[in-house]
Amino acid sequence: MRFNILIAVSLLWTLASGLTIPANTLSARDADLEVRESDFLGDSVDIAVREPGFLSKAKSALKPLSKVKNAFKPTYKVKAGGGKPAQTYSHHEVKQAVADANHEHQRLKNASKTQKKKSPLKVFNNNNHHLPKKSGAKHAKTFPKMKGTGHEYPLPNKNGGTGKGPARVIMKEKNDKLKLHGVVAHDQSRPTGSQGANDHFKVKGKINPFKKH
Repeated sequence: MRFNILIAVSLLWTLASGLTIPANTLSARDADLEVRESDFLGDSVDIAVREPGFLSKAKSALKPLSKVKNAFKPTYKVKAGGGKPAQTYSHHEVKQAVADANHEHQRLKNASKTQKKKSPLKVFNNNNHHLPKKSGAKHAKTFPKMKGTGHEYPLPNKNGGTGKGPARVIMKEKNDKLKLHGVVAHDQSRPTGSQGANDHFKVKGKINPFKKH
């Protein structure tokens, strides 16, 4: 008898421990409240969209976000020197130069030798510097890790002159398209025709989130 009672208690305990209610199971009342709440939210969204001027207000609210986004795009500054002022290029100007270079790259495919020679799009050989800026940097290259040749395209001259400015965009070709590799510039303190006047030095892009756009 005692043995039968123990077996019965053991079976009841096993059954009781196996009857667990899933955490995501809702009562009928809870489910009803959940449905009514979602209906309420849907009505609120629908009312907001139908409100006069809602879309225009939403667009105007997003405008400051575009300014924040632009604030984190790099600008490139070429230092002043040799009586020439500094020149600063925006991310948009660099991007536009790359786009213009790609257009020229496609045009030159069917161009004559004369047209190619006069084109602003040139081959960038990444030659050793004739006059390195740092002492001990013997014949340093503009891009030490760059393999092979690239392409260079001038950025606009902001000095008010008619000639080329000191800065260039350097690109590498990939899948018949020119991709930005970096921005370079001449050292403006070096007189035209002097040693190292044509050396290209990398211009690092700097981000200023506090600059007004």
